[in-house]
Amino acid sequence: MTTNKSQLESLGFDSFINEEVSILNTLNEKRMTELMSYSKSFLDKVFPLEQGSHQDVSSYVIYYKHLLAFFPDGRKSGLASPNQFVALSGHKNEPTSIVLKNDGFHVELVFNKNGSRGIKDIAGIDDIQLETTKAIFGTAAAANDDNLNNSKRWFSMIRSDDELVMDSAGNQLCRCVDVEKAFTGKDGGDYKIA
Repeated sequence: MTTNKSQLESLGFDSFINEEVSILNTLNEKRMTELMSYSKSFLDKVFPLEQGSHQDVSSYVIYYKHLLAFFPDGRKSGLASPNQFVALSGHKNEPTSIVLKNDGFHVELVFNKNGSRGIKDIAGIDDIQLETTKAIFGTAAAANDDNLNNSKRWFSMIRSDDELVMDSAGNQLCRCVDVEKAFTGKDGGDYKIA
């Protein structure tokens, strides 16, 4: 027996599909909110503000080589360790990204108030990317290869499921972006991360 489109519609198949899509969208929204919250908690631990939380920041600006975080009520705060801010992209009053550094590794906050994630975030953060080495997510053989250990990669905290995979042996691997990034250093010079 074959079922044609009109028979499926009469069975409510279209409404079933619409309901399933709606449920998946709700689950994806919830997951994205949880990932953003987790990522901002990471920022609070590794790059704490003098006062307040990255969770509540409504905008970030650069003021005389310092990163300032503004809150909806007008309060502002700098980083507890101001030297952790190292570079930016875009204009200092409305950066498209800011770069923080801790223990030799960089973290890039990417802003896009019209992006799929940034449109839902109070500060317009569309992604938070971590600099890592290939060996961190690679196999034991990769961990022993100095060339791979020195190879920098960028891992998205917000889209992590797209980038973490398991190989046939059960090892966690990262399909991270391997790209040189260029920014403006807080002193105004070029700041490249290769």
